[in-house]
Parts: sequence; structure tokens; C-alpha cells
Amino acid sequence: MNKVFLIGRLTKDPEIRVTTTGKKVASFSIAVNEGKDADGQEVTQFFNCTAWEKLGEVLENYTPKGTKVAIIGSLKNRSWDKPDGTKGYATEILVRELEILSSKSETDNLKNLKSQKSEGETNQKSVQGVEESEIGVVRGDELPEIDVDQLNVQMPF
Repeated sequence: MNKVFLIGRLTKDPEIRVTTTGKKVASFSIAVNEGKDADGQEVTQFFNCTAWEKLGEVLENYTPKGTKVAIIGSLKNRSWDKPDGTKGYATEILVRELEILSSKSETDNLKNLKSQKSEGETNQKSVQGVEESEIGVVRGDELPEIDVDQLNVQMPF
């Protein structure tokens, strides 16, 4: 069995890309607080995640940096050839279910802070015609099989 369940906060805004076949993919990372160690220091783990199509759209539209989310997915390993000729490896979580745990007002405040920092504006347009129930839980029951070699994505490490 390969199943991961995590609750954490987005460390930055999700990065959204579209494949050559038109499928939307969101890459993001979450910080998971594990409590305190023996010295009383906070212990936090960071996990890279990928979400496809509808899940990616939800992340793009409703989850700025700092949003608290619960994710359910599976671990995926991948490898690639680095420019220096060595092999690079990564383990990430392929997200199949997502629940936004931050309240709508908290998420709006995070969006407003981002807007103020990037544009110096204090107002953020609200999403019209979307029920809260539509953005809470999303299931990716019909996720496509992905051939990672065809994505042609450059890894930063």
C-alpha cells in the first residue's frame, strides 16, 4: 500500500504549468509541523507535491502561500539526467484528494497580503459564483497516467 495523508501549510503559491497535451499541473510544497524535539525546538518537515487537472485548478485559484490544507496521495519517485552528467532523484507526493482547511476569510487575507506586497494594492477581487462547498474537497479519481519523460521539465537541483 502506498498512501500518504498530510496536513500542513503551503510554503509558497502553487506553480502552475500546462503540458503539451493541455493538461494543467500544479507543483507546490507543504510544511508539516511535527511538534517539538527534546530541546524544545519546533520540528518541521517539507514535502514536494504535484496535483493534476481539477486539483491543480483548485490550488491555483484558492490556495495562496500559507493556506492550510489536508492532502491524500501516494509517493512517487522519479529521476532525470542533470546537466553535469549525474543522475538526479526526487520523491514527491502525487495528490489525489485535497481539502482546504483554512477558512475563506483566512485565505482571502492571505491573498490580500500577497496583493499588497506584489502590487501595493489593498483590495483583492473575490471569486464570483463559486459556492464554498465547491472548493472544500476535490477528488482526483480519474487521474491520467503520466509519462514523466514526456513532460520536459527542468528541475532546479
